Amino acid sequence: MNIKQYHKHSVHQAAFAFLCIMGMTLGACSDNDLDDTTNQGDRGAAVSYIVSNAQNGTHRPAASRALPGSPLSRAAFAEQIAPLNLTPEELTSQKLDVQGGDGNTCLIETTTAGIESMPRKAETNTEAGTTHRSRIAPRANVVETFSAADHFSSIGYRGTTSTLSTTPWFYNKDTNPDGTLVNEILWSWEQPYGKFYAVYPLVTSSYNKFQLSPESYTSTPYVDFEVEPKVVNQKDLMTACSGEVKYATRYVAPTTNLDFHHALTAVRFKVGQNLSWNKTITKVEIVNAQSKGRYTLSSQADGTGAAWSNLSTPATFTLGGDGTLNVSTSQAVNQIIMGNNGDNFTFYMIPQSLAGVSVKIYFSDGSTPINVNLSGTWKPGTTKTYALSQKKSTWIYWLTVTNPPVVDYTATEAASYTVQSYRADPDTYIQQPVKWKVVGYEESTDGGNTWTSLGTTKPAWLIQLSKEEGDGGTSAESGVATITTAIDNRLNKYNKVLQSATPKGAAGNYYNLSNATGAATVENTANSYLISAPGYYSIPLVYGNAITGGATNEHSYKTTMSGSDVLKNFTDHAGKNITDPWITQSNGGANVPDGAKIVWTDQSGIVEASSLSLSADKKFVQFHVPQDKIKNGNAVIAVTKGGVVVWSWHLWFAQNDALNTIPVVNKAGVTYNFTKLPLGFAYMRWDASPSDQPRMARVKVEQTVANDGEKQFAYIDITQTPGETKQMSSTFYQFGRKDAFPGKKAIIDGTFESNGGQNMSIQNGIQHPETFYDYVWYDNFWKVNLWSMDNTETGFHDNVVVKTVYDPCPAGFKMPASNAFSGFTTTGNNVISDKDELNVVGNYDQGWHFKTGDGSTTTIYFPALGWRHHDGYLNGSVNYGCYHSAISRDSEKTNSLFFDNWGVYTKYEHFRKGNGLSVRPVSE
Repeated sequence: MNIKQYHKHSVHQAAFAFLCIMGMTLGACSDNDLDDTTNQGDRGAAVSYIVSNAQNGTHRPAASRALPGSPLSRAAFAEQIAPLNLTPEELTSQKLDVQGGDGNTCLIETTTAGIESMPRKAETNTEAGTTHRSRIAPRANVVETFSAADHFSSIGYRGTTSTLSTTPWFYNKDTNPDGTLVNEILWSWEQPYGKFYAVYPLVTSSYNKFQLSPESYTSTPYVDFEVEPKVVNQKDLMTACSGEVKYATRYVAPTTNLDFHHALTAVRFKVGQNLSWNKTITKVEIVNAQSKGRYTLSSQADGTGAAWSNLSTPATFTLGGDGTLNVSTSQAVNQIIMGNNGDNFTFYMIPQSLAGVSVKIYFSDGSTPINVNLSGTWKPGTTKTYALSQKKSTWIYWLTVTNPPVVDYTATEAASYTVQSYRADPDTYIQQPVKWKVVGYEESTDGGNTWTSLGTTKPAWLIQLSKEEGDGGTSAESGVATITTAIDNRLNKYNKVLQSATPKGAAGNYYNLSNATGAATVENTANSYLISAPGYYSIPLVYGNAITGGATNEHSYKTTMSGSDVLKNFTDHAGKNITDPWITQSNGGANVPDGAKIVWTDQSGIVEASSLSLSADKKFVQFHVPQDKIKNGNAVIAVTKGGVVVWSWHLWFAQNDALNTIPVVNKAGVTYNFTKLPLGFAYMRWDASPSDQPRMARVKVEQTVANDGEKQFAYIDITQTPGETKQMSSTFYQFGRKDAFPGKKAIIDGTFESNGGQNMSIQNGIQHPETFYDYVWYDNFWKVNLWSMDNTETGFHDNVVVKTVYDPCPAGFKMPASNAFSGFTTTGNNVISDKDELNVVGNYDQGWHFKTGDGSTTTIYFPALGWRHHDGYLNGSVNYGCYHSAISRDSEKTNSLFFDNWGVYTKYEHFRKGNGLSVRPVSE
């Protein structure tokens, strides 16, 4: 029973106030300080309970444990189950005639003491920023032990003597699963006698089918209970009583035991073997059973004396019929098909006489449903199992298995499987164990559609079963399957593509990244270059995109637009107007570099430091990318003069399809050709299963004793699902800056200052590409055209973006307009929590797969890569997607795309310009 809690962090700027209050009191401490001077109770003596499940305790009756191998007499068997207030006659095994079918079919009913527990789904802990995706979603079922979310209600009575007050001391108090009250209540020395009652689950006013007797009620507490009509919504009911408790040693709380007992009857179904049918069960109904009743709690610690009364309102209770149930009568042999913890298919019913109650079973082929009239009674704290089977006589042999919950591709061990094997005498009601063993294996590679027999050989990935045979008994024996992981290191494969690519250039013959063929002619320059192979590379010393198509692009650093919000002439590292595309020519050659350096890298040696240099004519910076060092990642290099950075460039190491484009039509009908990946995207980890199909093993279990010449058998299915684990990052960018900053905490080479203080200016930004500045910006960083040269407007629009020398995108690409993301919701506006208004395919997947237009069947994946706060702190990888546009909201804030797993904000206006966000370039 898990309670989902969602804690959603706002990305708005928040103000934090810290108030520290310290109080220091010096003085004497006496016993009087602990006395009950205010009738509030004795400090240090808080009411608390030792909580247990009666079925799991050491006193658990032998009827619920594995039976000994030798036959039992009826008297011995009766003695074993007496502590549960049961007689052998009440653990019935009988055959019930089926109305319909082939006339040779029956429903075999068996009863076992206790609510039989099932194996719980294994959970996998993951690293922060990592998700294991599985195609199986678990649901809760039988309550075996309390989890952290399983609170219960408790009521206390007290008195000066063992004759307690009939008025509750406390009533319906929220109690933690460890037995402590949520709000502390103290014992009083003046009233040392007490008795406590408990009801699970916690009784609340929000659920009207589960009501506790009024606080004014002066007799033993009761619960008015109503069974939900749909099985998947039904609730378990457990109660406990402490018996009399005495507070005997002052300031020491007495031991108070709460031994919980199941108040309902668990009803489950399975398919027996050797049925002549080959059908699929789609729905099961229990018809005309009482749905309402009053359960008066036991006033004894052993649970005796509890009783149901006031049963009323016959109703029909349904499993399936909505596509959730599809069980083959020929495939699911002897499996409990409606009672696994991962399914929530156990009926929880009010104990009652079964006169007039029937079971109705429906099939997918539309044939006439079969009806079975039930008989006898349902007893509290027992499990009734009904199995479709062939008619037989004398001993009824019973073999029931449960599959281990499905595990993901990283698991090396599946959770427990169970085998329950016994026989029941329909005349004497004695139940005896029957030995069993594993006799064969099958394997499926297509999701269970077909199976291949392997004889007695296990599938290669199934290492061992901890239990391959057993003595049998009414209590299920359990084992664990050891399996191999199915991990395919996709990141290694990705990097091998880079390492095995044909090297570019050679020593002394550098590959010019501004030229499509690597030739010496400078064609298209930028502040970022994609590198997809090892080699020797050069970059022309040109400001951003100031050379386009082989010619000077003066429009990248000058505009004819005017206004106080417009920067008319972009400036260099010295704060001087850029006058020429070439760094060495601008301002009369005042900026000719004399050195080069690595600013930072996130992969060791990806740029060979000793190779980084200036060409002889000072027109290029050149470097070597070694074949054994190239990996998916990022680096920033710079040229310097007198140790001061003059300009810098981002190097993105990724496969050569990273800049392929995906056309996206926004809400206004404008098409934007986005790059396949965000700028600087890199995998930190990428594991996946080798196949998109689950690995499945089927283990055949067989009883060693034959019944009328036939041995009962069953199949245990062990399933390992496909999936993948990704840790992703991208470079982050502060608004208006060309400089790439790492999207993960650690860099390998160079330096990175995550908080450079409130010293941002264009001049400082160029000189310090390693420094992430705080949000107080000045010196023209409030201008509206830093990423769109002719822009004079704020807000959301589709105005043409003219790329500038401060644009961080590679050649041929630019920052998107502020309205570029509007097609990612059906309204074009921000959507907070209504998934129907998200223009997406599928569920949240560490990001969203957005449709590329209204009604489109193609998608574009925007991963949630987080963001870097203006003080440099990384936030929200996996949880938040944050992407810049070229346009600001005002002098302090940006217009951007923001999303999480709840909503998509296509027009987000709350990031400060100092925040570092991802960039998804669009083609020019």
